[in-house]
This record gives sequence, structure tokens and C-alpha cells, in this order.
Amino acid sequence: MLKGGLIERIENLLEQNGWATVRYHGCFDIAAKKEGTVLIKILTNVDALPEGHADSLKTIANSLDATALLVGEQTSRERLGNGIVYERFDIPTVSFGTFEQLIEQEIMPRMYRDKGGLYAEIDSTALKAARNSKGLTQMELAEAVGISKKAIWEHEKHELRMMLSIAQKLEGVLNKPIIKDAKLSNMGFDQAKTLPKDRLERAVGSELKRLGFGLNFVRNAPFDVLATKKALVLSDVEPNKRKIKMRAEALAKFISLMRKPAVVITEGKHEDELKGIPILPRKELHEFESSKEVIRLARRAKPE
Repeated sequence: MLKGGLIERIENLLEQNGWATVRYHGCFDIAAKKEGTVLIKILTNVDALPEGHADSLKTIANSLDATALLVGEQTSRERLGNGIVYERFDIPTVSFGTFEQLIEQEIMPRMYRDKGGLYAEIDSTALKAARNSKGLTQMELAEAVGISKKAIWEHEKHELRMMLSIAQKLEGVLNKPIIKDAKLSNMGFDQAKTLPKDRLERAVGSELKRLGFGLNFVRNAPFDVLATKKALVLSDVEPNKRKIKMRAEALAKFISLMRKPAVVITEGKHEDELKGIPILPRKELHEFESSKEVIRLARRAKPE
């Protein structure tokens, strides 16, 4: 299936199941919100995801407490199987069938695909309880499935992955479920550091740091800067008047969905707002004395 058709199917699936959605063409294709938030990148071949897009997607997901997800049909080597979580630059990756089961039936995948094959994450508490319930020692259980006593000890001590075939043997011997659902969120992303792309972003970053904000720069998103200080402010930093208007519409839709404050920072003087988002000339930033003033301005955003 072509990427456009897959995006359409995923958007329809989400909206039919009560999710509010916004489309964007960049490091994610759909932002969706219900009880939680998910940022979805959609590709026919998931290996086509550039690392830079992945870095921005992970940074935005971390900052918004959202789930980053890659949905596709295949890698360069194989079709994506249902019920399996793959990973691309640490982003959980699933087939459309797996995504459909998750959204429509809330069925979580239970397997991970890695270079060595299929794996499952073991519930350490359930494993120990099931072994004790059967009256087996760690050594006896290990011998029954053909692994070492140390492996049983490790899996009872920590939440670890195990070859799926061994995990299934353990469940057969213990007659109890010990495999956990696969994780699609809180994957422990490493924070990728992106530098300012031009002089304007460097100047804006310097002023925001002076005001006490923590900063992350992102690319291929409806905004350029994530500024954090008690509140998260999404900032679009753009010198080009034509691009400001083009990007303001995407930013307005995104912050309307996310309910986050935002401000557009420009090189010169423009209107007071655009698409309901306050506009702040960069030179006026030095007049601010605290992050609260920027946050207060950004909260005036009423996206159209």
C-alpha cells in the first residue's frame, strides 16, 4: 500500500475510535490524543526513517509525555508480523495489523523482534510466584526448559527479555502466564542534542536560557524550540515572512490538540498574532526579565 493510503486508514481508524487527530508532514505524520497522546510516523518501509527525524520525534515525545510510534508494512528484509514490536532508532515499530488490534480491541503485542529472533519480556514477580507454586527450585525449572539456573535467577530479579521459545516453554511447565505485554511507551529514549540551525535560533536560544528555560531544538516539526520552565512553551523561530504564515497554521492545529502554550518568534516586527498565536520580535526578548513573562504571553494563544 502507498504511504498516503496507509496514513488515511490510520487516521480514519483513530477517529472512529474516539481519538482527535492532526496531520503533519515531517518527523511525524499524525498526532493523536485521547486519554494519552501518540505521535505516529507512517512509512511503507520503516527502514526509510532518517535518524534526524527519529531524534526530533523522540525529543518531542519525551517533552509532551507522549508515545512515539512508527507504523509500517515492512523492513528492507521482511514484512512486519502482527503482534510483534520492532524498533527503529529505539522507536517502537509495529505493523498496521498490530496497530489496528491495539486501537480497536486494546490488544497489546507480546513479542519483540531483534537481530537474534523473537523475544518476550518476563514478569519477574509472576515467574517467581509460579515457580514457588509448583514447588520447583530454580535449578529444577532451569533443567526443565534447558537453560541455566543463573538465567532463572536473573529473570526473577529483573524485568528482562528472553527468547520467546524459552519463555513459552516456561509458561508450559509452570502453567501460568509470565510473559508481559510489550512496551510501546516510556522506552527510555536517549535525549538527542540538536544545535540551533541559524543565527536567529542561536540568539533566541541564548535569551531563553538567560530567562531560565531548558531548551531542545527540533527539526521537521510544527515548531523549532521546546522551552521548559514549569510550563512547556512551543516556539516557532522563523525569519521568513512567507514561511511564518505557512507554519503558523500547522502550529495552531498542533497546540489546539495538545493544549500547550506557544509563541512565534520573528526577526522583525509583524502582526501581534497569527492564527491566534502571539508573535514576539526577537529583539523584544531582551526586555523580558523572567520565564513567567514568556509563559504568560504564550498562554494567550487561542489557535484558530
